[in-house]
Amino acid sequence: MFLTRDDLKLSFGVDLDIGEAFINRTVPVENLYWENRKIYIPSSPGYYFMPIYADMLFRLGVDKSILLSDDQFRLNEIILHEAAMVEHQRITWIEHAENLCKMVQPYVLQMELFQELKDYLVQKKPIQKSGSRLGTPFPSLNRADSYLFSLTTLKSSRFNLQLALAGWYALMTYFLILDDLSDIQEDLLNNEENTIVDAGLNSIGLHTIQFMINQSVDVLKVINPVIANRIDHSVSQINLESYFNNSEKK
Repeated sequence: MFLTRDDLKLSFGVDLDIGEAFINRTVPVENLYWENRKIYIPSSPGYYFMPIYADMLFRLGVDKSILLSDDQFRLNEIILHEAAMVEHQRITWIEHAENLCKMVQPYVLQMELFQELKDYLVQKKPIQKSGSRLGTPFPSLNRADSYLFSLTTLKSSRFNLQLALAGWYALMTYFLILDDLSDIQEDLLNNEENTIVDAGLNSIGLHTIQFMINQSVDVLKVINPVIANRIDHSVSQINLESYFNNSEKK
């Protein structure tokens, strides 16, 4: 399905200029993340999270001209190409993280964040360390965190970096939990990482997932009430308790 800038605005509150820039972007050549794709932003969370997050950064003080610059687009595309290399098992996660460290370092403006990301991501399975602002307790929710390298090249006197990180985890928690809910049976069969399984297929796990989603909504209400309300409504349509019960029986 083809999305328009108006779809992004109405569904997720994305600024029209930002939405248009992403919708009209040419599909990058020889980029594994966009392999066999004809449009830049298909109707899939794995793609439309980009304009949503760019809009969040704009709301948090980053100049629109920086977010929509060709340099920033190219950086995001490199990160996602490298992520696809991991997904297709052409490189390991650690190779992915090390490659990005080398590629991004010459352009870093947020050196403290870059060093934190370097220490955090160059692990076999990134997981939140005590006192760190990066990661969650579940490696399966941290599998997209290399995208945070894109923040290290952003600089603005008004940029609320701390809230940008909180917003990232709020957004990814929602998208990745939904993804893991749909994939849970396959992931169980193939022994793949899955947040629902990691949390526990029991009442404790159910409470943990509900708490994480509620936290995400609370953070996003501060940044973008439109997407916060969308998530709140979407989750209200899912009977999580029944889903956990069904998973336990299987």
